[in-house]
Amino acid sequence: MQPMTTVRNWQLDMLRKNLKVVGHIVENTSQADASTYRDGGDGWTVVEVVCHLRDWEILFLERARMTMTQEFPTLPNPNPTEAALEREYNTQNLQSVYAEWQRNRDLFLNFLDSIAETDWERAADHPVRGHFTLNDQLLLTAWHDVNHIEQITHILDERKPHR
Repeated sequence: MQPMTTVRNWQLDMLRKNLKVVGHIVENTSQADASTYRDGGDGWTVVEVVCHLRDWEILFLERARMTMTQEFPTLPNPNPTEAALEREYNTQNLQSVYAEWQRNRDLFLNFLDSIAETDWERAADHPVRGHFTLNDQLLLTAWHDVNHIEQITHILDERKPHR
């Protein structure tokens, strides 16, 4: 078994690479395609997914900060569908949203890089998952990225004529 510091460094590297993967997708996707094609025909568009990634990055940073500064805080768990509607995600510019997500990711990575080895097991109460350490938060963020990268590729597959 690898030391936890090695595993954590792999996860941090994954966060950096996930951002680049989405960047390549954004570069090769028009605003029209990004705001037209929907997951399963009635789900989110690519713009909505990238807006969600941008906004949840700030949520992940907020949760990590709370975990570091409070004793076992209850973490916020907003409704992503409500956020997409309230913030009119699909009307936003894909390139701008991606650039904002990059800035948010940099802020989050800088914060994570500052965490001392002894603090990674600090925990909070996640409303769905219960006891939730900073390590758990890092793993969830990496999973969250991959989950939505898969969703984006699925949405863009709608551009192909289906047989």
